[in-house]
Amino acid sequence: MADPRPRCAVVTGGASGIGRAITEILARRGDRVLVADIDEGAAADLAAELGEGASFMRCDVSDHAAVEALADRAFELFGQVDLVFANAGTIINGPLIAATPQELDWIFGVNVRGAWSTMSAFARRMLASGQEGRICVTASEHSLGLQHTGAGLYTATKHAVMGLADVMREELAPLIGITVFCPGLVATNLAHAPRPANLRQPSERAVAFGAAVQSRGMPSEEAARAAVEGTGRGERLIVTHAESWPAARRRAEMVEAAFAAQAPWSEGLDRYDVNRVVKEVRESEEQAKDAAPKAP
Repeated sequence: MADPRPRCAVVTGGASGIGRAITEILARRGDRVLVADIDEGAAADLAAELGEGASFMRCDVSDHAAVEALADRAFELFGQVDLVFANAGTIINGPLIAATPQELDWIFGVNVRGAWSTMSAFARRMLASGQEGRICVTASEHSLGLQHTGAGLYTATKHAVMGLADVMREELAPLIGITVFCPGLVATNLAHAPRPANLRQPSERAVAFGAAVQSRGMPSEEAARAAVEGTGRGERLIVTHAESWPAARRRAEMVEAAFAAQAPWSEGLDRYDVNRVVKEVRESEEQAKDAAPKAP
């Protein structure tokens, strides 16, 4: 029999764009939801709009302590958390050679450290309570292969998010599932995302151009529905845009061709397999430990 109780969910970046649409879908189906966003006013307005089952909290995901506080608050509110959508993110456009160290630190702080902090903080509490749960982290079509030039820092962060999620999935299985959500172009207000004062501010023309591009994307509700439904099915990877496939295929074909030409498989080559080596070294250490004389 299906569990009749409402699920308890947390959505970071939950007050706008895809995050807002995810929050609204969860609330409509009767789930309790904590809206987390750096824009506290927008999060408060959305929670009030959604009614009794919704709460809000300001959270800058680039601040690890703030994410830890968010996780504490969620477990205080709900007792347990079933679903986490680590969705908060930002973007910087422009040639890589024109980027600044400050821009790199900022976007990696939000997109990568924010994703890791969210997955880590909630997973540790889920494990401590012995409960099952699922975490969906928003990556991008950029995680799968080059989509366009001019978004190099963003692309790098989304590759990193995919790597974090892949490893965390193996470390947490089977109790906690990890889903990676890789949407393509979605109609959001990401082009208008505020930057810290110490960063170069985009020109009005650049903002207008980015907004025009974003406006032609998939409706955020459609992308959010794919995220919620795919997470509910326990998908490891959720994709939304068929046009993302050619770039992903080119990447896969390039990797396959490189192995075929430079490191073709033959029997016995698994002696260098790092997973096999780590397993064998651990077993050897355990055997040595068991064979060591016991202190009187």
